Amino acid sequence: MELCNFSSEETQHLNRAIRFIGGREVDLQPLLARTLIVKTEHFIEDCKALTAYYPELGLEDGAARLVFNVGPDGQHKILVNKTAVIDLSYIHALATQLVHLGNLNSYNSEYGNIYRLSADQAIADFYYEFLLWTRFQAMKIATRAHALVSWHAVNGEAPPVDGCYQFAQVSFAVAPLNAALEQLAGADTMAVWREAFWNFLEELTGYVGQLAFYQQSANPGELDEQFPAELIEREIGLENCLLFYAALQAAGDYPAWKEMRANLRRTVVAMQEHGKQRFSD
Repeated sequence: MELCNFSSEETQHLNRAIRFIGGREVDLQPLLARTLIVKTEHFIEDCKALTAYYPELGLEDGAARLVFNVGPDGQHKILVNKTAVIDLSYIHALATQLVHLGNLNSYNSEYGNIYRLSADQAIADFYYEFLLWTRFQAMKIATRAHALVSWHAVNGEAPPVDGCYQFAQVSFAVAPLNAALEQLAGADTMAVWREAFWNFLEELTGYVGQLAFYQQSANPGELDEQFPAELIEREIGLENCLLFYAALQAAGDYPAWKEMRANLRRTVVAMQEHGKQRFSD
């Protein structure tokens, strides 16, 4: 792994973060030696320049952008938005993209060039369920890496004496999920609702990914009192939401995702069927 425009302290923090990414969750070792990570002041311009050669895959965000090379020995790149870096936030951004890198490598190795997937092939090969799963797993692992690196930044190099990390206060970013729910709730036709549904799924996946680092069961309300259970029940069905979360939790690595992908699809279809009821009543 080669780093460009990172300080020695940032490099140290990043190397620690990588150690918090379990090899059984995502295998990065064959990929790190072929990955260049660049912190840039011209993030938007650099991303635009790359799009012609590496189209967006649906996993991009404003903090970092993965450039995935489909070749078996290809060189990969991650661009980090320097203006978006606040304190240790780059740890979360980079851990997210590294997890996507490992998962995309597994998917691409099995199903072929991801940039050339037709719509029919994407459905047949569960590509959209894959995007949701890697978004969830990346959020879970990045939340862990950021939290533990932050703990060591405050408490020093030595791990906790009892081996258990403790955090005085934890908050979760529920606002994006609420905004996506409001879009669904504001839909006046099923067509409008359906257009907002994928964005909602992405926000739901990211939200429960945060929670998954802190809890073993699919019980968001137990951990976050701001969890919008009533509105979720109205729009997609609370049970469908919890089954979706449980399926994501059960998919701890790529082989496990393959076992759970049909369950993920069933829960997504069930959410859509629940949404239709509001417009048929």
